[in-house]
Amino acid sequence: MLTVQKIASTLNAPLPEQDFAVKNVVTDSRKAAENCLFAALEGERVDGHAFIAALDEKYHNIVFLGTKPMATRNPYFQVCDVREALGFLAKAHLAELPARIIGVTGSVGKTTTKNFILSALAPAMQVSGTLGNMNNELGVPLTGLAVSEKDQAAVIEMGMRGLGQINYLTCFITPDLAVVTNIGVSHLELLKSRENIAKAKLELVDALQGGTALLNGDEPLLYQARSQKTCRYFGLSAHNDYRAEKIDGTAFTLCYPGGSIEIALQVEGEHQIMNALAAFGVGHLLGVEPVLLKAGIEAFTGDGRRQFTETVGGVTVIDDTYNASPDSMAAALKVLASKPPRRIAVLGDMLELGAYEELGHRQVGELCARLGIDCVFAVGKLAKMIYDALPDMDKYYAPSREEALPLLAELVKPGDTVLFKASNSMGFDKLVVALKERMGKK
Repeated sequence: MLTVQKIASTLNAPLPEQDFAVKNVVTDSRKAAENCLFAALEGERVDGHAFIAALDEKYHNIVFLGTKPMATRNPYFQVCDVREALGFLAKAHLAELPARIIGVTGSVGKTTTKNFILSALAPAMQVSGTLGNMNNELGVPLTGLAVSEKDQAAVIEMGMRGLGQINYLTCFITPDLAVVTNIGVSHLELLKSRENIAKAKLELVDALQGGTALLNGDEPLLYQARSQKTCRYFGLSAHNDYRAEKIDGTAFTLCYPGGSIEIALQVEGEHQIMNALAAFGVGHLLGVEPVLLKAGIEAFTGDGRRQFTETVGGVTVIDDTYNASPDSMAAALKVLASKPPRRIAVLGDMLELGAYEELGHRQVGELCARLGIDCVFAVGKLAKMIYDALPDMDKYYAPSREEALPLLAELVKPGDTVLFKASNSMGFDKLVVALKERMGKK
Protein backbone atom coordinates (compact mmCIF):
# COMPACT_ATOMS: atom_id res chain seq x y z
CA MET A 1 0.00 0.00 0.00
CA LEU A 2 1.21 3.49 -0.79
CA THR A 3 1.94 5.87 2.05
CA VAL A 4 2.99 9.51 2.06
CA GLN A 5 6.50 8.53 3.12
CA LYS A 6 6.75 5.92 0.35
CA ILE A 7 5.57 8.43 -2.25
CA ALA A 8 8.25 10.85 -1.12
CA SER A 9 10.92 8.16 -1.22
CA THR A 10 9.88 6.96 -4.68
CA LEU A 11 9.88 10.49 -6.09
CA ASN A 12 13.16 11.40 -4.36
CA ALA A 13 11.35 14.21 -2.53
CA PRO A 14 11.93 15.49 1.01
CA LEU A 15 10.12 13.40 3.59
CA PRO A 16 7.10 15.29 4.96
CA GLU A 17 6.16 15.14 8.63
CA GLN A 18 2.75 13.60 7.90
CA ASP A 19 2.42 9.95 7.03
CA PHE A 20 -0.76 8.06 6.28
CA ALA A 21 -1.98 5.35 3.95
CA VAL A 22 -3.08 6.31 0.44
CA LYS A 23 -5.97 4.09 -0.56
CA ASN A 24 -6.56 5.26 -4.14
CA VAL A 25 -5.39 7.67 -6.82
CA VAL A 26 -7.73 10.02 -8.70
CA THR A 27 -7.42 12.64 -11.42
CA ASP A 28 -11.01 13.89 -11.12
CA SER A 29 -11.53 16.30 -8.22
CA ARG A 30 -15.12 15.08 -7.85
CA LYS A 31 -13.79 11.64 -6.87
CA ALA A 32 -11.35 12.94 -4.27
CA ALA A 33 -11.76 11.83 -0.65
CA GLU A 34 -9.80 11.29 2.54
CA ASN A 35 -6.67 9.14 2.11
CA CYS A 36 -6.42 9.58 -1.65
CA LEU A 37 -3.80 11.03 -3.96
CA PHE A 38 -5.12 13.71 -6.31
CA ALA A 39 -3.00 14.01 -9.45
CA ALA A 40 -3.44 17.44 -11.03
CA LEU A 41 -3.40 17.18 -14.80
CA GLU A 42 -3.30 20.13 -17.17
CA GLY A 43 -5.82 19.70 -20.00
CA GLU A 44 -6.89 21.92 -22.86
CA ARG A 45 -9.97 23.09 -20.96
CA VAL A 46 -9.38 22.23 -17.31
CA ASP A 47 -6.27 22.51 -15.14
CA GLY A 48 -6.38 20.17 -12.15
CA HIS A 49 -4.23 22.55 -10.13
CA ALA A 50 -7.24 24.87 -9.90
CA PHE A 51 -9.00 22.40 -7.58
CA ILE A 52 -6.17 21.82 -5.13
CA ALA A 53 -6.93 24.74 -2.78
CA ALA A 54 -10.55 23.66 -2.27
CA LEU A 55 -9.58 20.01 -1.78
CA ASP A 56 -6.85 21.01 0.64
CA GLU A 57 -9.38 22.94 2.69
CA LYS A 58 -11.99 20.16 2.63
CA TYR A 59 -9.83 17.14 3.50
CA HIS A 60 -7.18 16.53 6.15
CA ASN A 61 -5.52 13.36 4.84
CA ILE A 62 -5.02 13.90 1.12
CA VAL A 63 -1.90 13.99 -1.06
CA PHE A 64 -1.40 16.21 -4.08
CA LEU A 65 0.77 15.65 -7.15
CA GLY A 66 1.32 18.48 -9.62
CA THR A 67 3.79 20.41 -11.73
CA LYS A 68 3.26 23.92 -10.32
CA PRO A 69 4.51 25.31 -6.99
CA MET A 70 1.63 25.22 -4.49
CA ALA A 71 1.32 26.05 -0.79
CA THR A 72 -0.85 23.44 0.94
CA ARG A 73 -1.39 22.15 4.47
CA ASN A 74 -1.56 18.56 3.18
CA PRO A 75 1.47 16.93 1.48
CA TYR A 76 2.13 18.25 -2.03
CA PHE A 77 4.72 16.79 -4.40
CA GLN A 78 5.87 18.93 -7.30
CA VAL A 79 7.18 16.93 -10.27
CA CYS A 80 8.16 17.62 -13.86
CA ASP A 81 5.66 15.17 -15.38
CA VAL A 82 2.62 13.94 -13.46
CA ARG A 83 2.04 10.93 -15.71
CA GLU A 84 5.65 9.81 -15.40
CA ALA A 85 5.52 10.27 -11.63
CA LEU A 86 2.40 8.09 -11.48
CA GLY A 87 4.32 5.49 -13.48
CA PHE A 88 7.13 5.40 -10.92
CA LEU A 89 4.58 5.14 -8.10
CA ALA A 90 2.83 2.27 -9.87
CA LYS A 91 6.17 0.46 -10.27
CA ALA A 92 6.94 0.84 -6.57
CA HIS A 93 3.40 -0.21 -5.61
CA LEU A 94 3.42 -3.37 -7.74
CA ALA A 95 6.89 -4.39 -6.56
CA GLU A 96 5.43 -5.19 -3.13
CA LEU A 97 2.38 -7.11 -4.36
CA PRO A 98 2.01 -10.81 -5.26
CA ALA A 99 -0.14 -10.26 -8.36
CA ARG A 100 1.09 -11.72 -11.65
CA ILE A 101 1.05 -9.01 -14.31
CA ILE A 102 -0.47 -9.93 -17.68
CA GLY A 103 0.20 -7.34 -20.37
CA VAL A 104 -2.09 -7.32 -23.41
CA THR A 105 -1.60 -5.50 -26.70
CA GLY A 106 -2.53 -5.92 -30.36
CA SER A 107 -3.93 -4.03 -33.32
CA VAL A 108 -7.49 -5.31 -32.95
CA GLY A 109 -9.46 -6.81 -30.10
CA LYS A 110 -7.07 -6.17 -27.20
CA THR A 111 -9.83 -4.75 -24.97
CA THR A 112 -12.14 -7.70 -25.67
CA THR A 113 -9.27 -10.13 -25.13
CA LYS A 114 -8.43 -8.40 -21.85
CA ASN A 115 -12.05 -8.78 -20.73
CA PHE A 116 -12.09 -12.42 -21.87
CA ILE A 117 -9.00 -13.06 -19.73
CA LEU A 118 -10.60 -11.39 -16.71
CA SER A 119 -13.68 -13.58 -17.14
CA ALA A 120 -11.59 -16.74 -17.66
CA LEU A 121 -9.56 -16.21 -14.49
CA ALA A 122 -12.46 -15.08 -12.27
CA PRO A 123 -13.60 -18.57 -11.16
CA ALA A 124 -10.10 -19.41 -9.94
CA MET A 125 -8.64 -16.26 -8.42
CA GLN A 126 -9.11 -12.62 -7.53
CA VAL A 127 -8.11 -10.58 -10.55
CA SER A 128 -8.24 -6.92 -11.52
CA GLY A 129 -7.63 -5.18 -14.81
CA THR A 130 -7.78 -2.13 -17.01
CA LEU A 131 -11.09 -0.30 -16.88
CA GLY A 132 -12.46 0.32 -20.36
CA ASN A 133 -9.53 1.07 -22.62
CA MET A 134 -7.34 3.08 -20.24
CA ASN A 135 -4.25 1.84 -22.02
CA ASN A 136 -2.10 4.95 -22.44
CA GLU A 137 0.56 6.86 -20.49
CA LEU A 138 -2.01 7.81 -17.86
CA GLY A 139 -4.31 4.80 -17.86
CA VAL A 140 -1.59 2.17 -17.46
CA PRO A 141 -0.07 3.67 -14.28
CA LEU A 142 -3.55 4.25 -12.82
CA THR A 143 -4.42 0.61 -13.50
CA GLY A 144 -1.21 -0.51 -11.80
CA LEU A 145 -1.92 1.68 -8.79
CA ALA A 146 -5.41 0.18 -8.46
CA VAL A 147 -4.09 -3.38 -8.03
CA SER A 148 -4.75 -4.53 -4.46
CA GLU A 149 -2.93 -6.75 -2.01
CA LYS A 150 -5.63 -9.38 -2.48
CA ASP A 151 -5.27 -9.60 -6.29
CA GLN A 152 -3.53 -12.70 -7.54
CA ALA A 153 -3.34 -11.39 -11.11
CA ALA A 154 -3.77 -8.09 -12.94
CA VAL A 155 -4.58 -7.83 -16.65
CA ILE A 156 -3.22 -4.58 -18.04
CA GLU A 157 -3.97 -3.44 -21.57
CA MET A 158 -1.23 -1.46 -23.33
CA GLY A 159 -1.87 0.64 -26.41
CA MET A 160 0.53 2.50 -28.65
CA ARG A 161 0.60 5.08 -31.41
CA GLY A 162 4.21 4.59 -32.45
CA LEU A 163 7.53 2.90 -31.81
CA GLY A 164 8.87 3.14 -28.28
CA GLN A 165 5.54 3.79 -26.57
CA ILE A 166 4.96 0.30 -25.20
CA ASN A 167 8.62 0.23 -24.23
CA TYR A 168 7.96 3.41 -22.22
CA LEU A 169 4.95 1.84 -20.48
CA THR A 170 6.92 -1.28 -19.56
CA CYS A 171 9.48 0.88 -17.75
CA PHE A 172 6.78 1.09 -15.07
CA ILE A 173 4.68 -2.04 -15.58
CA THR A 174 6.81 -5.11 -16.28
CA PRO A 175 4.71 -8.06 -17.48
CA ASP A 176 5.09 -11.61 -16.22
CA LEU A 177 3.09 -12.77 -19.22
CA ALA A 178 2.85 -10.83 -22.50
CA VAL A 179 -0.09 -11.33 -24.88
CA VAL A 180 -0.11 -10.00 -28.46
CA THR A 181 -3.47 -10.56 -30.15
CA ASN A 182 -2.65 -9.71 -33.78
CA ILE A 183 -1.01 -7.30 -36.20
CA GLY A 184 -3.40 -5.24 -38.32
CA VAL A 185 -3.18 -2.04 -40.35
CA SER A 186 -4.25 0.49 -37.70
CA HIS A 187 -1.48 3.07 -37.13
CA LEU A 188 -0.10 2.65 -40.66
CA GLU A 189 -0.38 6.42 -40.97
CA LEU A 190 2.42 6.77 -38.41
CA LEU A 191 4.29 3.48 -38.65
CA LYS A 192 4.14 3.05 -42.46
CA SER A 193 4.28 -0.77 -42.51
CA ARG A 194 2.84 -3.83 -40.76
CA GLU A 195 6.42 -4.85 -39.97
CA ASN A 196 6.85 -1.66 -37.94
CA ILE A 197 3.50 -2.24 -36.23
CA ALA A 198 4.70 -5.72 -35.25
CA LYS A 199 7.97 -4.28 -33.97
CA ALA A 200 6.06 -1.78 -31.81
CA LYS A 201 3.73 -4.45 -30.40
CA LEU A 202 6.59 -6.85 -29.71
CA GLU A 203 8.12 -4.28 -27.36
CA LEU A 204 5.80 -5.89 -24.80
CA VAL A 205 7.53 -9.25 -25.34
CA ASP A 206 10.96 -7.64 -25.26
CA ALA A 207 10.15 -6.33 -21.77
CA LEU A 208 9.75 -9.84 -20.34
CA GLN A 209 12.28 -10.72 -17.68
CA GLY A 210 11.97 -14.48 -17.53
CA GLY A 211 8.24 -14.58 -18.20
CA THR A 212 6.30 -16.08 -21.10
CA ALA A 213 4.85 -14.58 -24.27
CA LEU A 214 1.53 -15.78 -25.67
CA LEU A 215 1.32 -14.81 -29.33
CA ASN A 216 -1.05 -15.21 -32.25
CA GLY A 217 0.63 -18.09 -34.05
CA ASP A 218 -1.42 -17.59 -37.20
CA GLU A 219 0.29 -14.24 -37.79
CA PRO A 220 3.65 -14.70 -39.59
CA LEU A 221 4.95 -11.43 -38.12
CA LEU A 222 4.48 -12.88 -34.62
CA TYR A 223 5.15 -16.61 -35.01
CA GLN A 224 8.73 -17.29 -33.95
CA ALA A 225 9.50 -13.57 -34.08
CA ARG A 226 11.15 -13.65 -30.65
CA SER A 227 12.95 -16.98 -30.49
CA GLN A 228 15.14 -15.73 -27.64
CA LYS A 229 12.06 -15.48 -25.41
CA THR A 230 9.86 -18.24 -24.02
CA CYS A 231 6.86 -18.15 -26.37
CA ARG A 232 3.61 -20.06 -26.66
CA TYR A 233 1.11 -19.66 -29.47
CA PHE A 234 -2.65 -19.62 -30.01
CA GLY A 235 -4.63 -19.84 -33.24
CA LEU A 236 -6.29 -22.16 -35.71
CA SER A 237 -3.18 -23.67 -37.31
CA ALA A 238 -1.85 -27.06 -36.21
CA HIS A 239 1.43 -25.69 -34.85
CA ASN A 240 -0.28 -23.63 -32.12
CA ASP A 241 -0.14 -24.67 -28.46
CA TYR A 242 -3.73 -23.51 -27.95
CA ARG A 243 -5.91 -24.12 -30.99
CA ALA A 244 -9.53 -24.56 -31.99
CA GLU A 245 -10.79 -27.62 -33.86
CA LYS A 246 -14.24 -28.82 -34.96
CA ILE A 247 -15.59 -25.26 -35.10
CA ASP A 248 -19.36 -24.93 -35.30
CA GLY A 249 -20.31 -21.27 -35.09
CA THR A 250 -18.75 -20.23 -31.79
CA ALA A 251 -18.67 -23.74 -30.33
CA PHE A 252 -15.41 -25.63 -30.75
CA THR A 253 -12.94 -28.08 -29.28
CA LEU A 254 -10.08 -26.27 -27.59
CA CYS A 255 -6.86 -28.27 -27.76
CA TYR A 256 -4.11 -27.45 -25.29
CA PRO A 257 -0.87 -29.15 -24.18
CA GLY A 258 -2.00 -32.33 -22.48
CA GLY A 259 -5.68 -32.35 -23.39
CA SER A 260 -8.76 -30.82 -24.95
CA ILE A 261 -12.07 -29.36 -23.77
CA GLU A 262 -15.37 -28.34 -25.38
CA ILE A 263 -16.14 -24.62 -25.40
CA ALA A 264 -19.40 -22.86 -26.36
CA LEU A 265 -19.15 -19.07 -26.39
CA GLN A 266 -22.01 -16.71 -25.63
CA VAL A 267 -20.61 -13.97 -27.87
CA GLU A 268 -21.08 -13.94 -31.63
CA GLY A 269 -18.50 -14.07 -34.39
CA GLU A 270 -15.82 -16.62 -35.19
CA HIS A 271 -13.18 -13.97 -34.46
CA GLN A 272 -14.16 -14.35 -30.80
CA ILE A 273 -12.67 -17.84 -30.87
CA MET A 274 -9.21 -16.30 -31.12
CA ASN A 275 -9.93 -14.13 -28.07
CA ALA A 276 -11.10 -17.21 -26.16
CA LEU A 277 -7.97 -19.14 -27.13
CA ALA A 278 -5.80 -16.33 -25.80
CA ALA A 279 -7.77 -16.19 -22.55
CA PHE A 280 -7.53 -19.95 -22.06
CA GLY A 281 -3.80 -19.85 -22.82
CA VAL A 282 -3.21 -17.19 -20.18
CA GLY A 283 -5.09 -19.17 -17.55
CA HIS A 284 -3.39 -22.43 -18.46
CA LEU A 285 0.06 -20.82 -18.25
CA LEU A 286 -0.90 -19.53 -14.81
CA GLY A 287 -1.82 -23.05 -13.72
CA VAL A 288 -5.62 -22.69 -13.64
CA GLU A 289 -7.62 -25.90 -14.08
CA PRO A 290 -9.15 -26.19 -17.60
CA VAL A 291 -12.65 -26.78 -16.21
CA LEU A 292 -12.50 -23.45 -14.36
CA LEU A 293 -11.22 -21.67 -17.46
CA LYS A 294 -14.10 -23.16 -19.45
CA ALA A 295 -16.60 -21.82 -16.91
CA GLY A 296 -15.10 -18.34 -17.01
CA ILE A 297 -14.82 -18.19 -20.79
CA GLU A 298 -18.36 -19.42 -21.35
CA ALA A 299 -19.66 -16.84 -18.85
CA PHE A 300 -18.31 -13.94 -20.94
CA THR A 301 -21.14 -12.01 -22.62
CA GLY A 302 -19.22 -9.16 -24.22
CA ASP A 303 -18.99 -5.48 -23.41
CA GLY A 304 -20.74 -2.30 -24.47
CA ARG A 305 -20.01 -0.77 -27.90
CA ARG A 306 -18.11 -3.88 -29.00
CA GLN A 307 -20.71 -5.92 -30.87
CA PHE A 308 -23.19 -5.36 -28.04
CA THR A 309 -26.48 -6.71 -29.38
CA GLU A 310 -30.00 -5.96 -28.20
CA THR A 311 -33.47 -5.87 -29.73
CA VAL A 312 -35.38 -2.60 -29.45
CA GLY A 313 -38.85 -2.12 -30.91
CA GLY A 314 -38.43 -5.15 -33.16
CA VAL A 315 -35.05 -3.99 -34.50
CA THR A 316 -31.87 -5.93 -33.63
CA VAL A 317 -29.12 -3.38 -33.01
CA ILE A 318 -25.45 -4.42 -33.09
CA ASP A 319 -23.50 -1.62 -31.41
CA ASP A 320 -19.86 -1.92 -32.48
CA THR A 321 -19.15 1.79 -32.41
CA TYR A 322 -16.08 1.93 -30.22
CA ASN A 323 -13.53 1.71 -33.01
CA ALA A 324 -12.92 0.37 -36.49
CA SER A 325 -10.21 -1.04 -38.73
CA PRO A 326 -10.46 -3.20 -41.85
CA ASP A 327 -10.00 -6.35 -39.73
CA SER A 328 -12.63 -5.45 -37.15
CA MET A 329 -14.98 -4.26 -39.91
CA ALA A 330 -14.70 -7.66 -41.58
CA ALA A 331 -15.39 -9.48 -38.31
CA ALA A 332 -18.46 -7.35 -37.57
CA LEU A 333 -19.84 -7.72 -41.11
CA LYS A 334 -19.53 -11.50 -40.89
CA VAL A 335 -21.61 -11.43 -37.72
CA LEU A 336 -24.21 -9.28 -39.48
CA ALA A 337 -24.23 -11.63 -42.47
CA SER A 338 -25.15 -14.52 -40.17
CA LYS A 339 -28.44 -12.82 -39.28
CA PRO A 340 -31.68 -13.25 -41.23
CA PRO A 341 -32.58 -10.51 -43.73
CA ARG A 342 -32.99 -7.54 -43.75
CA ARG A 343 -29.42 -6.72 -42.71
CA ILE A 344 -28.34 -3.09 -42.72
CA ALA A 345 -24.72 -2.01 -42.25
CA VAL A 346 -24.21 1.59 -41.14
CA LEU A 347 -20.49 2.12 -41.72
CA GLY A 348 -18.27 5.13 -41.13
CA ASP A 349 -14.70 6.31 -41.54
CA MET A 350 -11.74 4.19 -40.47
CA LEU A 351 -8.88 6.40 -39.32
CA GLU A 352 -5.07 6.13 -39.07
CA LEU A 353 -4.73 3.80 -42.08
CA GLY A 354 -2.16 5.90 -43.90
CA ALA A 355 -1.37 4.60 -47.39
CA TYR A 356 -3.88 1.77 -46.84
CA GLU A 357 -6.75 4.26 -46.45
CA GLU A 358 -8.31 3.99 -49.90
CA LEU A 359 -7.75 0.25 -50.33
CA GLY A 360 -9.01 -0.50 -46.82
CA HIS A 361 -12.29 1.35 -47.33
CA ARG A 362 -12.86 -0.08 -50.78
CA GLN A 363 -12.25 -3.61 -49.51
CA VAL A 364 -14.94 -3.11 -46.87
CA GLY A 365 -17.41 -2.16 -49.61
CA GLU A 366 -16.44 -5.18 -51.68
CA LEU A 367 -16.82 -7.44 -48.64
CA CYS A 368 -20.35 -6.13 -48.02
CA ALA A 369 -21.27 -7.23 -51.53
CA ARG A 370 -19.65 -10.66 -51.18
CA LEU A 371 -21.40 -11.32 -47.88
CA GLY A 372 -24.77 -10.37 -49.30
CA ILE A 373 -25.50 -7.52 -46.90
CA ASP A 374 -28.94 -6.27 -47.88
CA CYS A 375 -28.40 -2.56 -47.37
CA VAL A 376 -25.32 -0.41 -46.73
CA PHE A 377 -25.42 3.15 -45.40
CA ALA A 378 -21.98 4.79 -45.62
CA VAL A 379 -21.44 7.89 -43.48
CA GLY A 380 -18.44 10.21 -43.52
CA LYS A 381 -15.84 11.63 -45.88
CA LEU A 382 -13.70 8.48 -46.05
CA ALA A 383 -16.74 6.18 -46.04
CA LYS A 384 -17.59 7.57 -49.48
CA MET A 385 -14.97 5.10 -50.73
CA ILE A 386 -16.99 2.26 -49.18
CA TYR A 387 -20.07 3.53 -50.99
CA ASP A 388 -18.24 3.85 -54.32
CA ALA A 389 -16.95 0.27 -54.07
CA LEU A 390 -20.45 -1.15 -53.69
CA PRO A 391 -22.23 -2.61 -56.73
CA ASP A 392 -25.70 -1.52 -57.83
CA MET A 393 -27.61 -2.42 -54.69
CA ASP A 394 -29.64 -0.88 -51.86
CA LYS A 395 -27.08 1.68 -50.71
CA TYR A 396 -27.03 5.18 -49.24
CA TYR A 397 -24.47 7.83 -48.45
CA ALA A 398 -24.35 10.85 -46.13
CA PRO A 399 -21.31 13.10 -45.59
CA SER A 400 -21.92 13.43 -41.85
CA ARG A 401 -23.64 11.76 -38.92
CA GLU A 402 -26.07 14.66 -38.60
CA GLU A 403 -27.14 14.35 -42.23
CA ALA A 404 -27.50 10.59 -41.92
CA LEU A 405 -29.91 10.60 -39.00
CA PRO A 406 -33.17 11.62 -40.77
CA LEU A 407 -32.66 9.11 -43.59
CA LEU A 408 -31.68 6.35 -41.17
CA ALA A 409 -34.86 6.97 -39.17
CA GLU A 410 -36.91 6.37 -42.31
CA LEU A 411 -34.84 3.44 -43.52
CA VAL A 412 -34.93 1.10 -40.50
CA LYS A 413 -38.07 -0.99 -39.95
CA PRO A 414 -39.09 -3.60 -37.35
CA GLY A 415 -37.52 -6.95 -38.21
CA ASP A 416 -34.26 -5.40 -39.46
CA THR A 417 -30.82 -6.10 -38.03
CA VAL A 418 -28.65 -2.98 -38.00
CA LEU A 419 -24.88 -2.91 -37.48
CA PHE A 420 -23.19 0.38 -36.50
CA LYS A 421 -19.43 0.42 -37.05
CA ALA A 422 -16.90 3.28 -37.37
CA SER A 423 -13.87 4.80 -35.71
CA ASN A 424 -14.71 6.21 -32.29
CA SER A 425 -14.34 9.86 -33.26
CA MET A 426 -17.21 9.50 -35.74
CA GLY A 427 -19.61 9.49 -32.79
CA PHE A 428 -21.73 6.62 -34.08
CA ASP A 429 -22.86 5.91 -30.52
CA LYS A 430 -25.14 8.92 -30.97
CA LEU A 431 -26.71 7.27 -34.01
CA VAL A 432 -27.33 4.15 -31.92
CA VAL A 433 -29.00 6.17 -29.16
CA ALA A 434 -31.15 8.06 -31.68
CA LEU A 435 -32.33 4.85 -33.34
CA LYS A 436 -33.17 3.25 -30.00
CA GLU A 437 -35.16 6.32 -28.99
CA ARG A 438 -37.08 6.22 -32.25
CA MET A 439 -37.83 2.53 -31.76
CA GLY A 440 -39.20 3.20 -28.29
CA LYS A 441 -36.34 2.77 -25.80
CA LYS A 442 -35.31 5.94 -23.98
